[in-house]
Amino acid sequence: MKLRIPSIKPLAVLLCLILLAACHSAETDFSDASSVGKSTDESVLFPAVSITFDPNQAQSMVQPSASEDAPDRSAVQDSPSSVTPEPDTEPEPEPEPEPEPSRNSTLYVLMYHHFIREGVPPTDWVLTETRLREDLRWLADHGYTTVLPRELAAGEPLPERAVMLTFDDGYASNYELAFPILQEYNAKAVINLIAGHIVDGKSGFLSWDQCREMDQSGLVEFGSHTNILHNSEYGGISRAPGDTQAEYEARVFPDLRAGIDLIEENIGTKVHLFAYPLGKTDDWATDFIREHFDATVTSKTGKTDISKGLYNMNRYNISASNSPGSFLPG
Repeated sequence: MKLRIPSIKPLAVLLCLILLAACHSAETDFSDASSVGKSTDESVLFPAVSITFDPNQAQSMVQPSASEDAPDRSAVQDSPSSVTPEPDTEPEPEPEPEPEPSRNSTLYVLMYHHFIREGVPPTDWVLTETRLREDLRWLADHGYTTVLPRELAAGEPLPERAVMLTFDDGYASNYELAFPILQEYNAKAVINLIAGHIVDGKSGFLSWDQCREMDQSGLVEFGSHTNILHNSEYGGISRAPGDTQAEYEARVFPDLRAGIDLIEENIGTKVHLFAYPLGKTDDWATDFIREHFDATVTSKTGKTDISKGLYNMNRYNISASNSPGSFLPG
């Protein structure tokens, strides 16, 4: 704590005035006692000094002035030693963003057609119901999840092991034999219809009632495999020899449009997928197909990287000699 010492200057002045007054009083007494024989000229040399002592004035002189003795508070406040500096605080580091999990983009598309009961010899395009059940069991045991074209079109993330089952042509066996097995394994599949076969009531092919029942299950979606051009003499939607582009479009585009309309009108579901008949594409149809479908599949063998798009996806043909385990990682 700092000791405050009052200023002594006013006190010294006061003492001097008291001493001076005392001296004058003594001099006056001495002058009166020895005035005889003194020359009147001494009064000139030592003139009388009249001093009036004002106690209030003396008190004011003793009291220190506010400006003289009061501490300079601004100086105290500004003094570096009297201010406690705020400690430097480091900003809290922002948390590192968690890395986004890598998204799977590999899709395995399997191609099936017709199914038969056990005891009938299978072919490269026809499988027994027992084989289909074995295929679905193998996929389930190895962690594969089935997906549908509408899920791809919506941009839903692929499961870690994604597989799409496609049944081409629209055989009645898809409903009679395959559908119960799909329900058993809760597996999804897309059936690519040749719509004209259903309209014509062609034997061995699905009916609209069967299609609607499967659609309502949520396990089955329907794509287009053309209306009637699948079995055209030129090979699906391939151009005819000597076709001009105008002639080609007049023959092919109405058929593609009819296939879409028939499915949507009779099943009440949007068509997302087009399966090229015989796996054959044609540049003259590309723009039209991409305008009306969200995805397409061919018959070219291989897996598909959907990060590159959903058009012209590859497929593996599943036959009596080639099971899913022949192509997919175990």
